[in-house]
Amino acid sequence: MNTRLSVLLAGCALTGFLSACGSGEGEEKQKVDKEVLDPNSSLNTNFDGKIFSIPSPMQTALLLKEVNATFNETYLNSLDNASNYTTEMKKALNLGIYGTDLGYLSIFKQNTLSLKYLATIEKLTADLGLEGAFDKNFMTRFEKNSTNEDSMMVIVSDAFKKSDNFLKSNDRKGVSALILVGGWVESLYLACEINKEKSNQKITQRIGEQRETLNTIIEILQKYNKKGSNDDLISDMKDLKDYFDKIEVEYDFVQPKTDAKNRITTLQHKMTVKMDTNLLNFINQKIASIRTKITA
Repeated sequence: MNTRLSVLLAGCALTGFLSACGSGEGEEKQKVDKEVLDPNSSLNTNFDGKIFSIPSPMQTALLLKEVNATFNETYLNSLDNASNYTTEMKKALNLGIYGTDLGYLSIFKQNTLSLKYLATIEKLTADLGLEGAFDKNFMTRFEKNSTNEDSMMVIVSDAFKKSDNFLKSNDRKGVSALILVGGWVESLYLACEINKEKSNQKITQRIGEQRETLNTIIEILQKYNKKGSNDDLISDMKDLKDYFDKIEVEYDFVQPKTDAKNRITTLQHKMTVKMDTNLLNFINQKIASIRTKITA
């Protein structure tokens, strides 16, 4: 949706694989990206040759499950809202949000509801000219594997990766960026809501870690700000940044990991965040406000 779903939503970096076999009749044997299944992993996505590292929504959902959070349907963006999204910007942002919600649903094995969210995602992708990623073959694979958590992650991740590659290769990077931003907003929103319900240090740490990611989000929005279309969202993100900048951060240096073949360097430093309850509440309120504007 890091859910870290997706990305799902701007393309999973498929680096290392492990096997995950389907348990039911007709299920596929999937190659599962270990990054997709790691709640502490991040998504590396490429915009114009620059690598951005962003928590993927699927991993955030995995973290929520890891800390024994309970499923709450009210956290999700209502499917009834989908008909309100008439602009490309709204459709792209909410595709990211619904994608993250789908990851959340998949993690908690809400199979019936997952299919309903998938149908809405399918419509939004068609509206954005991405229907090829969610074709009949995809729907068949998804339905057959709806009880296999690992397989579902891979199938949906593959579809969003295909969408992301299509957008970038057809000079629609701005749309791809908005999908990514929507997924990040929903991921942070879910973490904040669940943490409000029952405070957990791991979730609080994950929220605080978004300080660095938020700088990336703002940079991406500014880079693809066509005719000022992202101005309001950038302004809101900068307001959110004012709160994140007040978080105390301590770093423990760890030697970066370099993939010479793919020319990718992964920072592995350990970060400890400190913030008081009031600051966390302000972050909660601001991300909820941003998310409300996007989903309205």
